[in-house]
Amino acid sequence: MPATGGDTTSSSHTTAGTAPADRRPGWIRSRPLAVTNASYAALYAVDGALLPFFSVYLAFVHGLSTAQIGFVLAASSIAAVLAPPILTVAADRYGRAELLLLLALVGSAAALLVFAFVGGYWWILVVYTVFSMAREPTRPLLDGIFFASQRVLPVLARVSYHKVRIWGTFGYMVPGVLLYFVLTDEHSLWLLPLVAGGLAVAAIVTAYVLPTGLAAGLGGPVAPTHGSGPSLRDLVRAAGSLLRGRATALFVLSMFLLQASVTAYSAFYPLQVTEVVGLSPRWLGLVTNLGVLVELAYMAAFGWFVRRLGWRWLMVLGSGAAAIRVGLLAAFPTIGVVVGTQLLHGMVIIVSMVAGRVILDRRAPDQIRHTAQGLYAMIVLGGGRIVGSALGGLVADDDLSLAFWSAAVAAAVAMLGLARALREEPNSGPDGADGPDGPDARRSEPRPAAVRSSERES
Repeated sequence: MPATGGDTTSSSHTTAGTAPADRRPGWIRSRPLAVTNASYAALYAVDGALLPFFSVYLAFVHGLSTAQIGFVLAASSIAAVLAPPILTVAADRYGRAELLLLLALVGSAAALLVFAFVGGYWWILVVYTVFSMAREPTRPLLDGIFFASQRVLPVLARVSYHKVRIWGTFGYMVPGVLLYFVLTDEHSLWLLPLVAGGLAVAAIVTAYVLPTGLAAGLGGPVAPTHGSGPSLRDLVRAAGSLLRGRATALFVLSMFLLQASVTAYSAFYPLQVTEVVGLSPRWLGLVTNLGVLVELAYMAAFGWFVRRLGWRWLMVLGSGAAAIRVGLLAAFPTIGVVVGTQLLHGMVIIVSMVAGRVILDRRAPDQIRHTAQGLYAMIVLGGGRIVGSALGGLVADDDLSLAFWSAAVAAAVAMLGLARALREEPNSGPDGADGPDGPDARRSEPRPAAVRSSERES
């Protein structure tokens, strides 16, 4: 990576006069893209250590029922409704996104270490909810930092979001391989929070050396000085204008339903694999990694999919793949289907975790760059997880297959909603980061026009 990226950051800090000198080593300072990639890898590695195993961990280590597991996941998902908008609005208002990210990572690491030593349903419920309160804002904050950094750092402006997000996929895979050797039997599952906590500490380190992070001088080119950002009223007004558009509102509602489907799948897939199909828990990481390997190919081809299909049909195809995946698992709970449906995992992920965020970022005014991602996390990720976990747990308590059938219906309805909501979505560049409507174009475009465009939808 050329040294110009680091030089750009340093000079911007000097010009702004609002931050101390860049204290990072020169080899880190000159590689802003590599550090950003490492941050995504470390952040998503924590998910890779928890998500494939979590419901089995709660069932085998703590003896929770399926309904209790659903309520633990639903209660923790309330954090995804509350915490992200609070922290992302603060990031846009006060320009301290990097500091907020670092504090959230520290809180999540501490909660994981506590979680390793608690027992009992209520303690698990409380501590995991605290962990989620700290954890959930980290993804929208990091996304907002990247999208905002693209507008001031030329090295990052030339990079599509999916080419950075793919490093999160790499990071997600590592714990699955590691834990295959660590989880020798059901009793060793208690190590999961410790492994995840160690990875959370690594995420703290990478966040600290981000191109606009604390070591680089907080308050630099991306972050305004304290109190100089838009007022809370302006932020709320811009966010309301964005969500009042009929097409945007339908898009968000459809993504909410898709997330509910994906949550039901991820929450109860481990139980389906171990209790119904009969695989040992230690295989969960490797089977999941098969889907993640395929996800790498989908992620690498993301720009090709957008160019060939357009945003509308990519989202329709992805939500359709989500419906087919859970439908097959409900109808044919066999090893062949468990492994074979992993081929659809990558398509679901690039739609639910990548394309949705990019589409919303394309529609959001610059003044609510972080807030838009917080709203997505609150409504889509938080709300969808609450519904998918709580209702899925209640349904699965009687019959696991019913939870998957319900998820299939939710994904099918989402597919229809996305087909309508994105009828007029323009296709420009592979993911909204490259091409004629990429960051360079959006930097020069007056953002009030974006707000007016959103208003015209209604």
